Amino acid sequence: MKTVYFKSGEAEWKYELDDEEYKNIIENVLEDGTDFEEMLDDSLEIIRDMSALDDDEMDEDDQIDQTISVAFIWHYFNSLPEDKGRIEGDIALVEDEDGSGVTVLAADEIIGPE
Repeated sequence: MKTVYFKSGEAEWKYELDDEEYKNIIENVLEDGTDFEEMLDDSLEIIRDMSALDDDEMDEDDQIDQTISVAFIWHYFNSLPEDKGRIEGDIALVEDEDGSGVTVLAADEIIGPE
């Protein structure tokens, strides 16, 4: 199971993704020759936007976008070289207080091991 947490103020969300689904998504992303920096920016924006919606406001396309974003964010930070900030394991995104961006941390740094 791959997990990405998102925290904004007092609100927290937990996005989980099955390992097989993760693998399929990442294989497709890699085959498409995706621009990783652009996709990272898009994925972070999608997660922030989705966190503002109620579950009943999300349609199927939103859920697909969210799932792909979670897979990509997890992959991106787990694949970085160590000297570029690799995170091993689950990811926590903490929205800046002014809403201008997010800080990316290893989930166990703020959530603790499950």
